[in-house]
Amino acid sequence: VSTTSLDAGVSLDPPPGGWRNRSASGMAETKGEKAEKGDKTEKTEEAGGAQLAHRHVFGFKSGVKGNMHFTDDAHLLYPAGHNTILYHADHKAQIRVFPGSEGSEGISSLALSPNRKFLAVCEKFQERAVCYVYDVTTGKRRRGQLTYGDCDAREYVCAAFSAENKFLITQGGPPDWTLILWSWDKAKAHGAVKVSNLTGSMIHECSFNPQDSSLVCIIGDGVFKFFRLQEGTFKGIPNQLNKMREASNQNYVCHTWLNDDRLIVCSEAGDALLFDSGGEFKMVLPCSPCEPRSLLCVASFSRGFIAGSEKGVVTFYERSDDAKEMFRKAKEVKLDSSMAGPMPSVGAVTAMTVSPAEETVAIATSSNQLLTFSLSPTDFLKAEEGNVEHALTSFHTGPIFGLDVCVRKPLVVTCGTDKTVRIWNFVDRTQELCKVFNEEAFSVAFHPSGFHLIVGFADKLRLMNLLMEDFRTYKEIPIKACREMRFSHGGQFFAAVNSNTIQVYKTYTCEVVCNLRGHQSKVKAVCWTSDDFRLVSTGQDGATYEYDILKEGRRVSEWSQKGTNFTSIVALTDFEATTQTTTLYVAGSDKMLKEVRESQLTNYLESNATLGQLALAPCTRALIAGVAEPEMPGSLRCYNFPLTGDYVEYQAHAAPVSRIRVTWDELYLFSTGDDGCLCIFDIKKLGPAKPEKDFGLGYADEILVTRQFLDEKQATLLEFERRGEELDSRI
Repeated sequence: VSTTSLDAGVSLDPPPGGWRNRSASGMAETKGEKAEKGDKTEKTEEAGGAQLAHRHVFGFKSGVKGNMHFTDDAHLLYPAGHNTILYHADHKAQIRVFPGSEGSEGISSLALSPNRKFLAVCEKFQERAVCYVYDVTTGKRRRGQLTYGDCDAREYVCAAFSAENKFLITQGGPPDWTLILWSWDKAKAHGAVKVSNLTGSMIHECSFNPQDSSLVCIIGDGVFKFFRLQEGTFKGIPNQLNKMREASNQNYVCHTWLNDDRLIVCSEAGDALLFDSGGEFKMVLPCSPCEPRSLLCVASFSRGFIAGSEKGVVTFYERSDDAKEMFRKAKEVKLDSSMAGPMPSVGAVTAMTVSPAEETVAIATSSNQLLTFSLSPTDFLKAEEGNVEHALTSFHTGPIFGLDVCVRKPLVVTCGTDKTVRIWNFVDRTQELCKVFNEEAFSVAFHPSGFHLIVGFADKLRLMNLLMEDFRTYKEIPIKACREMRFSHGGQFFAAVNSNTIQVYKTYTCEVVCNLRGHQSKVKAVCWTSDDFRLVSTGQDGATYEYDILKEGRRVSEWSQKGTNFTSIVALTDFEATTQTTTLYVAGSDKMLKEVRESQLTNYLESNATLGQLALAPCTRALIAGVAEPEMPGSLRCYNFPLTGDYVEYQAHAAPVSRIRVTWDELYLFSTGDDGCLCIFDIKKLGPAKPEKDFGLGYADEILVTRQFLDEKQATLLEFERRGEELDSRI
């Protein structure tokens, strides 16, 4: 296996363990295979293949400790999928992507150095936890990985840099909860200590005293400890709190160092405890809300501190001149009521960070939303709560079920468990429309024109027009819980799966063209051939079928492998052959990629991972597969096409890939996952340059509106004109 250093588009270096150029073992090609390795390499180079470059990720991973950091007032670091993103707020662009490692089980925590130049990314692995340090400016990973042989933890639950940026501490997770001190630039561990109690309670956070790097603080469930660093070893410091509050056994969930070096520690019960810089307990603040889980996360700013609650409330506490109260509640912001428009609940506040100039506070929520709140004096003093905004746009909460792309517009549609259907613009990198329904949408299909949608709900299919600011249903079809549907390339037909039957309709009349039968179990995937004459399908019964739509759905070919649950199928039609032949590519539970032609298995590759979804870009000579291993990040594999077994792997999602689509011109790739992220890649063709194909039409800018909408606008306009004339006459 040879590692190739490929350009990530926005990242300047390959990720650790990174994008790897591999060969998959499999069956030999049945005809014309060249035995010599040199010949095979030459053939691969001629074929060219494709390279993926990150364009944009719509999504956020909330379950990461320390998941937001400002590198300056305009740049925000946050995790999305199996990547860490550097976002430029002024330009509204993701300027760098730090991909997660191949083989990792996900990103567990992030930390940014006080000088805001270095990023620590902690990842979970099967054997033991690993931490990598990146240079934020160049995007390059520093040499060496931070992994500790005497620590059995598979993840680091928290990490923190020292004030002079020289040292790093990582807090190991279960079973041993080991705290480790590193000279990160030398990838050297200085010392370690097990910090949990006798029952192995969970540790939540760790930090250095910002003015005294020899002092380290640890908090957790029933655990509050200070350590002094002496010659690279941790020495425990007795503190009064352990004696005073041992009986109540408080769970300490978050803490922050104030600007005057004092420490605020918050308990799950809603108490805010104040300590001096040496760790001596001073008082329980009288302004403490004392409600369970009302202080889930806390951040400091020059005037005091900010706390976030489970109910989606952000509270600002400012210093008080009264020595008895120390701090007072200055403002309370309820996020749900502060958001514009009808949106799903944002959930609990899980993290907050304040920009260096204290103009903005970024807020993360349990529903994977990334919000901002203005701290400027004019906005802060406003009585109303309307200045909470999405940092980029709203994201899906929970798995995404459906994905499709149209032809005439730069739009892609998604739907998921959060009961929303969303339209995204992949050229402008924006969300154009989000509609909340009363129930989950299981699947979605986008008409090539960009004007019509089909959405599958529990009780029926709904055909909808995409209007300027809304979806409007114009026809309902009684197919329940349809999880797979596709418009034909020309848009004149659409196919919808009804359990183990496929129903083909005419788009503009909704007449049934044919009912396609043969599958003994649920159909999982369908695909139209490029001329729209045929439809191919596969499903849980391990069968693949090819139907001729023009001949009343007559079955043209079939192949099956019992015991395999196939989840995706793509078709390539050879029009140059004397008789039209279709080559099928299927993937499923057997961890193989199979090529089927004329009812015969003609080639297969062992993928060594479950490939859930496939997409074909024949002109670019690439077949893209999405990895769908349970409880593992969902990467994308870009196979050379025709299949040789060589592929390059790209990190994308934090959970299995659920859908993949490629635009008709093969310039963009879209993938969605169970992590609620939509990843957009540019597809770059490799190999010798060929004359550019003239793709003809540009994207359409027309929109649909109803006559009622126009009439109302016209009436409003006339009313304004009348009022204007009245004012003129008075003057």
